[in-house]
Amino acid sequence: MTNDQLKEFAARQKRLTGIIQEASGLVQKLDMEHCAQTLQQLRQKISSDTFKIMVMGNFKNGKSTFINALLGQEILPAYAVPTTAIINEIKYGEKPKAVLHFLNPLPEKMYDGIPEKALTHMRRFKMKDVPPIEMPVDEIEDFVVIPMGMEHKEAIKQSPFEKVELFWPLDLLKDGVEIVDSPGLNENPVRTQVTMEYLSKADAIIFVFSALAMGSAGEIAYIDDTLRKNGFGEQSLFCVVNRFDQLTSEREQQRLRKFSDNLLAPYTKHVYYTSAYKGLMGQIQSNPAMLEESKIPAVEAALADYLANERGRIKLATPARELVRVIRQDALETIIPQRRNALSTDLDVLKQRYSEAQPEIEKLRQQKDLITSRTEAFIANLIPDIRRSAVNYFNNLPGQIRVWVEEYEPEAKVSALHPKRDAEVLSDELVSFVQNKIDGETREWLSGPFTNLVNDKVESLKDSLEGRLEEFFVSLDQVKVSVTGSHNIDTEDIPVWKRVVAAGGGILIGDIGVAALGATTGLSSEFAKGIALQLGAYIGLAILGILNPFTIIAVIAASVIRGGLKVSEKAVKNAKEQVAATFCEEISGKSMQLVDTVVSGATENFDKIKDIISNSMDVEIGEMQKQLEGIIRDMEQGKEVVQQKSEQLSEYEKQLKGTAENLDTFIFELLK
Repeated sequence: MTNDQLKEFAARQKRLTGIIQEASGLVQKLDMEHCAQTLQQLRQKISSDTFKIMVMGNFKNGKSTFINALLGQEILPAYAVPTTAIINEIKYGEKPKAVLHFLNPLPEKMYDGIPEKALTHMRRFKMKDVPPIEMPVDEIEDFVVIPMGMEHKEAIKQSPFEKVELFWPLDLLKDGVEIVDSPGLNENPVRTQVTMEYLSKADAIIFVFSALAMGSAGEIAYIDDTLRKNGFGEQSLFCVVNRFDQLTSEREQQRLRKFSDNLLAPYTKHVYYTSAYKGLMGQIQSNPAMLEESKIPAVEAALADYLANERGRIKLATPARELVRVIRQDALETIIPQRRNALSTDLDVLKQRYSEAQPEIEKLRQQKDLITSRTEAFIANLIPDIRRSAVNYFNNLPGQIRVWVEEYEPEAKVSALHPKRDAEVLSDELVSFVQNKIDGETREWLSGPFTNLVNDKVESLKDSLEGRLEEFFVSLDQVKVSVTGSHNIDTEDIPVWKRVVAAGGGILIGDIGVAALGATTGLSSEFAKGIALQLGAYIGLAILGILNPFTIIAVIAASVIRGGLKVSEKAVKNAKEQVAATFCEEISGKSMQLVDTVVSGATENFDKIKDIISNSMDVEIGEMQKQLEGIIRDMEQGKEVVQQKSEQLSEYEKQLKGTAENLDTFIFELLK
C-alpha cells in the first residue's frame, strides 16, 4: 500500500497531539485539573489510534492471499483447508512474533489434536481465565488449522482459541494501519460476538468476493443487514472481486463486471476486479507488470486516500474543534477573566463574598443531589418498559422458530444406505439454520423496536432534566460572578448537554454514555446503536450457549434412526419437528435469562448517563471552589505574589491565544 498519504496523516496526528500536550499544560496551570486530565486522555487516544481495516468474505474467496498481497509478504498462510475461524490481528512489531489468545470460558468439549503446548498452558491455569501465550510465527499453523479428517463445523465449536495477534516489522503497519482477518461469513455463528465487536472499531471494510461464485444471497444479506446498519457504505466499504483472472474469456469477464456493478451499486462506490495471487507474486518477485495487472495497487490507492483523508479528517478535525472550544470558551473567555478580576479585588472583600456564597454553594450541591435522584428514578421507571419489550420478543420467538423450520427445505436427505451419517448431517444443517435465524432476527429486533424504544427514553430523560440542569448552571455561574466580580461570563451559547459532557464525560473519548448526551452533535442515536451492538453479541452467545449443538444433533439423529424411517421425506419431517421442539423448549425455559441480559445491558448503559450528569455537576462545583480558594491563598501571600500571578495570567493568555491560532491553522489545512 502506498504510504505517502498515511505518513502525512501520521505527521498531522503527531502535530495535533503536540498541540494538545501544550494546551493541557496551560490549563493545568490555570487549576483546570479535570480539563487537563481529559486533554491528556484525548492526547493518548489520538497518539495511539490506528486505522483498522477489517477483511471479510466467505471461506475460499482468497481473503488471506489478498491480505498478503496488501502486505507484500506471505504473512498469513493461505490454507487450502479452513482454520478454526479465529480473528487474526496483524500489527506492527520490531520482530515477528505471534500471540495466541484463548476463549473465556473455554468450550466444555474440545477437539482431539490440540497441540500439547496449548493444553499444558491451559492446564497450568486450571482451564479458567487462560492468559495469552507467545510463540514463533511459524508455529501458529499447528494451532489454528483443523486436523486432517476432522469435520470443519465441529472443530470450530470445539476450538479453545479466540484470536491471534501477528506482529511484523512492515512499513505499512508502522504507519498506523492494523489489518484484521475475520472468520469467513460461512463459518459457524459461535464467533459472532468477536466479529461484531471488531465491526464497532473498524475504519474500513474490505469485502472479498470470488469471481467464480459471485454475490451469494448470504454475502449480500450480510452487507445489507449487518455492514450497512453499522455505518459501512459508499466510502468505507471496499468490495473486491478476487480471482477475476480465472474467468476464461473477455466476454465472461464483461458479463461478470456488469452483473457485479449492478449488484453492489446500492452499497458502495468501490468495486475492484483483482487477482490477489498475482498481486502477491508481483510483490515477492518484484514484477511491476504483474502487480499492476493484479489491480491490487488500485485498491491500495483508494484505501489509502479514504483512510488518510476522509476518515483521517474526522479522526483529527473533531477533537481539534473541541479543543478550540475548551481554549476559547472555558479558558480565555471564562477562567482567565474570573481569576484576573478576583486578583484585583480587595482580599477581605473577596473572602467576605466567598463566605456569603457558601449557602448558595450548598444549594448547588442539593440541586445536584436532586437531579441525580431524579435521574435514578427515571432509569428505574424505564426498566419495566425495556423488560416488557424483551419479554414480548422472547415469548414470541418459539412461535417464529416453528414457522421457520416448517417452511425450510433442507438440502440434506436421509438415505437407507447411510442413515446414521445422513441423519447427523441433516440435524447439523437444521440446527445451524435455526441458530442463524435466531441471531439475525434478534439483531433485527435490537436495531429496530429496541433501538427506537431506547432513543425515546433518552430523549425523554433529556427533556425532563434539561430545565433543571440549565437552572443549576445558571446558579453556579451567578455564584462565580458574585464572588469574582467578573461580569463578562457568557455561557449562554454553550448548550447545556455539551457542558454536561465536557465536564462529566470527557471530550470525545468514545464513551457510549457521552454519545447519548451529544444532542448538538447528533450523537444521541449512537447510544441506542451502541447498546444494540453490545446486546446483539451477548444475546447471540447466550442463545448459542443455551444448547449444546452436539447433543441436539446426536439426539435428533438417534431419534430419526430409531424411528425406522426409510423414506427421506418422513425422516426430514421428523428431524424438523425434533429441532423445532428442542429449540422452543429450551428458549422458553431460558427466556427470563435472556430478558435479564437485555435489561442489565440497558441499565448498565443508562447508569453511565447518570454518572456523567452527576459528575459534571460535582466537577463544576469542585473546580469553582478550588479556583477561588487558590486565589485567596495567593492573595494572602502578599502583593508581590498577586503581581506575579497577574503577570502569569497574561502570559498564559498569550500562549493560549497562540495555541488557538495554531489549531485554527491546523483545522484549515486539514479541511482545505
